[in-house]
Amino acid sequence: MHETRMDAAAPDAKTGLPPQIVFVHLPKTGGFALHAALERGLPAGSVLRIGDSTAQAAFRSMRPADVARYRLVSGHFTFEEALALAPPGARFATLLRDPVARLLSAFNYMSTWTEHPLHDSFRNRGFAEFIADSGRELAAEACRQLTGRSTAAEAIPVLESCYGLVGTTERLTDVSLHLHRWLDLPPQAPGRENVTAGQGRITLTCETCEQLLDLTREDRALYRHIADRHAGLMLHSAYAAA
Repeated sequence: MHETRMDAAAPDAKTGLPPQIVFVHLPKTGGFALHAALERGLPAGSVLRIGDSTAQAAFRSMRPADVARYRLVSGHFTFEEALALAPPGARFATLLRDPVARLLSAFNYMSTWTEHPLHDSFRNRGFAEFIADSGRELAAEACRQLTGRSTAAEAIPVLESCYGLVGTTERLTDVSLHLHRWLDLPPQAPGRENVTAGQGRITLTCETCEQLLDLTREDRALYRHIADRHAGLMLHSAYAAA
């Protein structure tokens, strides 16, 4: 059972600062735009951004005391990695996007952005090949990164108990408003950051569609839980008035 972190809605008694925000960034959900909007309002040195594999490895080797000094920790780490390092009272947040749209965006990004570390592997491939070759790695990707669980039935209780805020990309502005308020910052709408500039080879077959439905099954259930049951914005009751 994961330890919940709903015990410190008030500012830290020692520092007087709002609780740390931990944003678990699922790729291609608009998370970098949200990060950039938050970072612009925070003091230099108070933000820890984890992006590429080198930064991820460095993050995993950090001590909790090192992580605790940041007001915002954001990036491509897993929930379980962050949970092991974040201080008590840290507020976890994330964004979800329709899984099929997210995979299309990820493929376009990797296949057309020449500076992406995987660009050489994807520039001459079609979307059908990407899905056929990467199915095992992509299956339940959101569930696994955001909760450490491989099914929506297992992942949803973790989201509901351990996250302060979970929004869909359609509610990005509302998510931003909440996080700015939690960080005691003036609200600032996210801009467009890290936008895919090109279009890859979107090859589709009946088999590809079947594979897509199969590998996104659990992530679609997770997304629909937030989109339908919570109207796209799940706010933990402990923070509703925070």
